[in-house]
Amino acid sequence: MEHDVPGNGELRMKAVSCGARGDRRLLGKPITHLLLIVVLGFIVYSNTFHAPFVFDDERQIVENPVIRDVANFFSNSTGYDYNPRRFIGYLTLALNYKLGGMDVTGYHIFNVSVHIVNALLVYALLSLTFKTEYMKRSSLSSSSGLISFFTAALFLAHPLQTEAVTYIVQRLTSLSTMFYLTALCLYVKWRLLRESGRPKVGKGLPLYILSLGSIVLAMKTKENAFTLPFILVLYEFFFFRMPARKRLPFLLPILLTLLIVPLSMVNLGKPLGETLSDVSQVTRAQTEVSRWDYLLTQFRVIMTYIRLLILPIKQNLDYDYPVYRSFFMPPVFLSFLALLALFGLGVFLFQRSSRDNSGKRAEFRLISFGIFWFFLTLSVESSVIPIADVIFEHRLYLPSVGFIGASVAGLTLVRDRMAYKKTLIAAAFVPLMAAIVLLLGWATFSRNALWNDARTLWQDVVNKSPSKARAHYNLGRVYEVKGDSEEAVRQYEIALGLEPALVPALVNLGNIYGSQQRAEEAMSLFRRATELDPDDVLAHSNLGVVYAKKGWSTEAVSEFKAALRIRPGDAAAHNNLANVYSDSGYLDDAVREYVAAINAKPDFSEAYNNLGLVYARQGLLGAAARAFEMAIHLQPGFFEAHSNLGKVYLKQGNAEGATQEYLTALGLRPEDAEAHANLGVAYLSQERLGDALKEFQAVLNIVPGDDNARHYLEIIEKRMRERGYSK
Repeated sequence: MEHDVPGNGELRMKAVSCGARGDRRLLGKPITHLLLIVVLGFIVYSNTFHAPFVFDDERQIVENPVIRDVANFFSNSTGYDYNPRRFIGYLTLALNYKLGGMDVTGYHIFNVSVHIVNALLVYALLSLTFKTEYMKRSSLSSSSGLISFFTAALFLAHPLQTEAVTYIVQRLTSLSTMFYLTALCLYVKWRLLRESGRPKVGKGLPLYILSLGSIVLAMKTKENAFTLPFILVLYEFFFFRMPARKRLPFLLPILLTLLIVPLSMVNLGKPLGETLSDVSQVTRAQTEVSRWDYLLTQFRVIMTYIRLLILPIKQNLDYDYPVYRSFFMPPVFLSFLALLALFGLGVFLFQRSSRDNSGKRAEFRLISFGIFWFFLTLSVESSVIPIADVIFEHRLYLPSVGFIGASVAGLTLVRDRMAYKKTLIAAAFVPLMAAIVLLLGWATFSRNALWNDARTLWQDVVNKSPSKARAHYNLGRVYEVKGDSEEAVRQYEIALGLEPALVPALVNLGNIYGSQQRAEEAMSLFRRATELDPDDVLAHSNLGVVYAKKGWSTEAVSEFKAALRIRPGDAAAHNNLANVYSDSGYLDDAVREYVAAINAKPDFSEAYNNLGLVYARQGLLGAAARAFEMAIHLQPGFFEAHSNLGKVYLKQGNAEGATQEYLTALGLRPEDAEAHANLGVAYLSQERLGDALKEFQAVLNIVPGDDNARHYLEIIEKRMRERGYSK
């Protein structure tokens, strides 16, 4: 008996259809996808909201006066001049500072939110792509929701993204990506409207204009957005049909935006590689890499990136990566062959899809586009432009979109092609992908735990890059901040053993020696630092501090002025110079420098306190009181400012105000003998003899041999006897 046996193609289509129904049943509607993405994002980054500023955060946020006033980005050109290439990124930092100062929580909320928005944009981009003429006829169209969701979820949950999200200043990368993806989504939506033929030609024009605006914002956030016009053109030719002459009018404005990044760099006067670098100049290894050597090294770096995308283990904030100088070294040559094969696969898949006018092989086009996306978006930082740091994980943030998208589409295609033989594959595919997302999310959560403590983060780097001086230097800084001078010295000495010319390590080690009264050793290190880098502000300024402590006023003034010639707006240098002038009796000069310090750093509470002391010496008690009050407003727990304000109030005859300030000061330092004595004087001026007696007795309990306290006690006891008081 004969039976009709359907061909393999029919079986395959039935299996795919069954798989698609299963996909929809397991994943639900698009709104469910979007909610899952948002919830997943906040869960895997929920332990990052109190992670401290690290690495370049300190220079570009904590120590950056430009972001301390939003007006610098609107009413004057300071914000733009600081870094015209990344103006938008620094504007967001200024807004964060305006809202929460140096509280890291707000910065992290912003970064995590941007990352989640990017995942939603990845979902939107793929969903729109499946509506294009090519992709809506592909065999993957029935799995479009699955591909869009899992690409977005894997992008969101992958631990490789932590550096672009948890490392605060690297919002420049994630924010640029947000504008990048927004521009592409708006463009695709506009093109779909044009292709539909239903709306009038100009009806979707706002989408096109907004897309152009997003391109500008992306390019003014980070330079790797330079590739965006090329990606848009590539997308146009991959997924839309139209004669080239008809495309030119709307592609030309997009291509003209390529001028934005070069024009932003015209007046910088720095090599391109230096402007693209992600790490502070002061902590970067001073090595020069030729264009050819950099390119050879990038072959191996890109293979490392791919390995991290597939198997994210041994992640490192600061890799100790070798520079390769020969094309025929096995790691370079084999990496080149592997990358050539991957690129060749992209070309092959595109050609395969191009030969099929029916669109049945359009899925190959999507995979090919993902491969080209990966290489093109890496091209700015992984080509022939030598950057001192050859590898950083956050540079893979944008390229990972293409790699993950191509991988998910490829795996779905394999699932569909095999489903007619093994129906179990169709049933197990979605749970397996979900398990991978959850596993990566757990890895991300675990990786983020390291960022919550700067010591654990840099110890992890030292463990993985033990021969890198910068890793030991940064770990030393963490120990220094935590007050562990012994371990800080050990780490600085290791760093200098690995890289004797590492100026920041010399300066910080000198600081510790200075605090330990080892002035000669400190001076030696600072002098060496100024010889190695005559433009290092801290080296000059700290050398001046040591000179000032030794009483060498002329030499100290010379060093502080040298620091100010290099960086005219350095608040610490102005403050230190003012201290020398004050100690030398040049009070007007001291006032001028303290005011300059405050203008450079409006929240400089120490400078306000010092200014108040000089005003008090000049007899300007009202001005002194205002300066101390401002210092306290900026730093409520400022013991010295409370004590100094109490003295001024007492001189002004405001004994009650003085009493309150001394009580506040003693709340901060209960065992401070001088504060007890000052409070005793304030009580005595109010004839509160019993309270005054207790304060001077407290002084003697702290300093038993204090003759001044004994003298006041005699006066108080005499008055009490005269007035018939008992103790």
